Amino acid sequence: MKQVSLYLSRLYLGRLAAVAFAVLTLVSLLDSLGNSELLPADAGFTDRLRFVVLRLPLIFDSTFAIIIFLSVLVTYLSLIRRNEVVALFGTGMSVFGQLRSLGPCLFAVGALSALIVTLVNPPAARSLTDWLGPEALMEQAREERVIWVSEPDQLVRLGDVTENQIENLTFFVLSPAGYVESVSRAESATYETGAWTLSGTEVVQSLDGEAAAPRSWTTRQTPDSLFKLQTNPRFLSVPDLLQLYDLRGSGSRPSSAYLVWLIDRLSMPIVALGLLLLAVPLMQRAGRRETGEISAVIALAIGFVYLVADGIFTTLAESGAISGWAGQLVPLTALIFVGLWLTLRTEETS
Repeated sequence: MKQVSLYLSRLYLGRLAAVAFAVLTLVSLLDSLGNSELLPADAGFTDRLRFVVLRLPLIFDSTFAIIIFLSVLVTYLSLIRRNEVVALFGTGMSVFGQLRSLGPCLFAVGALSALIVTLVNPPAARSLTDWLGPEALMEQAREERVIWVSEPDQLVRLGDVTENQIENLTFFVLSPAGYVESVSRAESATYETGAWTLSGTEVVQSLDGEAAAPRSWTTRQTPDSLFKLQTNPRFLSVPDLLQLYDLRGSGSRPSSAYLVWLIDRLSMPIVALGLLLLAVPLMQRAGRRETGEISAVIALAIGFVYLVADGIFTTLAESGAISGWAGQLVPLTALIFVGLWLTLRTEETS
């Protein structure tokens, strides 16, 4: 059985490499053609290649589930065409046995993918934004988004945030009871020698009439942390997602947006196992009756439904309509239950 498990794992990894290369090449080509207007007018081959390379980690993140699922289907199509699925049953390896054989491999692939995404995506996204602006990440322009920073004694509304400068700041000083005591504005803030210096300040409103216009902004926020507050959570690392989720009140998104992508990163190995659990019983049943194409189409349809549901729930969580936990765990739990049901049905009829 150990040799059979090693054979299945090696076969899967080979198909995974082929599927990943095909999917990433195709999607990268379509992405570069569809977003060519983001590049400078005089962009040459080097710039276009740089654009493709920098967006490749982001494309891999978006197509991870598709690559995992297709690679399992292609692996079993290969087994079916060689009549090796029947041979697996002849060795006494049940559907659960095949799942146990491939499970560690899929879990390791999911864990490695999560590590790659959390290590490579943030610097790639930062390089793209510094080079071409937030539009390179399909993001709304920075100056069109409002950033809020929550401090112990005040709320600060930020306007246009550039590398070391902020324009149009509004300070809402809060009383211990949480009421607004005064409102001040600043035309700009410049980050120098580890501190923010304000210019063009004025007091707009004060309850006691004694508030003075601030000359500096004392905060732990740095240009780097403000960049992260503006960045779409899917382009942040796991430590950054944890940090921003703990802030709860800062940024331009609800805290559930950071939680849903944090869970997404940590659950990538479980998603890989869930997709394996869905694909194997369907293809196993096909291996004893037909060539497998029909079952592959059925599996693709079910997988597509999962991907659509996952996208809908993620969007709802990002908007704050539902919790981050629900945004990730509801579609993942449904995927696992459907996979278990198919596996049990297949075992009963085998």
